[in-house]
Amino acid sequence: MEIQGSVLDRLTDETVWQQFLDDKLEKQHLRKEEENKIRSYIENRTYEKMAELIREGAFPGEYPVKKVINKEGTTKKRVVYSFGDDVSITLKFIAFHMDFMEDVLADSCYAFRKTRGVSQALQRLRRNPKVKDMYCYKADISNYFNSIDIPLLLEALQPLKERDVRLYELMEKILMQDRVWYRGKLIPDEHGAMAGLPIAPFLANMYLNRVDHYFEQQGVEYYRYSDDILIFAESESQLTERKEELGRKLQERKLTINASKESVSRPGEVWEFLGFSYKQGEFDLSDNTKRKMKAKIKRKAEALRRWQRKKGLTPDKAAIGFIHAMNRKFYGGKGTDDFTWSRWFFPNLTVDCGLREIDSHMQEYIRYAVTGRHYKGNYRITYEQMKAWGYRNLVHAFYDYKKNTEETAKG
Repeated sequence: MEIQGSVLDRLTDETVWQQFLDDKLEKQHLRKEEENKIRSYIENRTYEKMAELIREGAFPGEYPVKKVINKEGTTKKRVVYSFGDDVSITLKFIAFHMDFMEDVLADSCYAFRKTRGVSQALQRLRRNPKVKDMYCYKADISNYFNSIDIPLLLEALQPLKERDVRLYELMEKILMQDRVWYRGKLIPDEHGAMAGLPIAPFLANMYLNRVDHYFEQQGVEYYRYSDDILIFAESESQLTERKEELGRKLQERKLTINASKESVSRPGEVWEFLGFSYKQGEFDLSDNTKRKMKAKIKRKAEALRRWQRKKGLTPDKAAIGFIHAMNRKFYGGKGTDDFTWSRWFFPNLTVDCGLREIDSHMQEYIRYAVTGRHYKGNYRITYEQMKAWGYRNLVHAFYDYKKNTEETAKG
């Protein structure tokens, strides 16, 4: 796809900036704080200053900040990078306009794209009845974004260079920066595509584009979402061959597979992908999704119970606060990001078994939030009382979603 000029030319167009903000708001991709920063950026015409810095070769004008953060609910760590607000907003704008490279990417890549996503991957799986009778290999790439080799990445970005050389040169400059701020000190750092930067998802997709196209051209049932890969085969021996071939292809890209997250499923056995489990054509919540949500429910209920006692509030206040907090996670609302259960899971689930488990767990901890105990006496707190406090049953919400979607489709 050819573009007129460079994506960087759009940086000084206020109308295009407003379109960018409107799209983010429509899709509920912004927290309120982030929305306010972008509005201020546009109103103050900061984009003109950023565009001038890019023309002068002085952008980003700062080193990225490296942080090691805890993965939610675990003791595991992950490394992320960030710039200051003005640079980050500029990079978000650029990332938003990277769809002119969509046709370069393989159809089997479903991560961070406007035209493809989880729903398209699962629809493809549903449309292929043979999948339920095939062997499945699930792989996870270790530390994917930050393990990317920069010279190999720049080579993979040649299609971008051919279409928008100025944008390529900007990305090259950012990637070749070999120092970062870490704990207040400027240190040397080998950082890969720098997870956390707005342009990192595009860079990561381009890095594995050859691998994606290779399996696609071989006619393999192959699916990739970021660092998660599924490969199918008609026999165990064929699956072994494809597994080994994937290992070689990733090794050529200087990447490794996380052995602790590998799995092989035989026909009829359950396999998991992107938080879903698949068995005999049906999609449910994966065991890992249920485990993580149950742990989150427990932590939040216990925290609000402690808050209620510390403040000397009536017991129902903990339950109400807990319900409202989990409703935001499940269904969204002010101050939430785009990853809500209703947006991620509802469009793709075909059965409600996992939702029923989570509902049961929620109700148990709503009662716990009131009494601070797990015992039979909790059942004096009725389901109707929980609804009066704002509790929304996931199974009911799921079927309401399905009904509304079907009615909308009918016109």
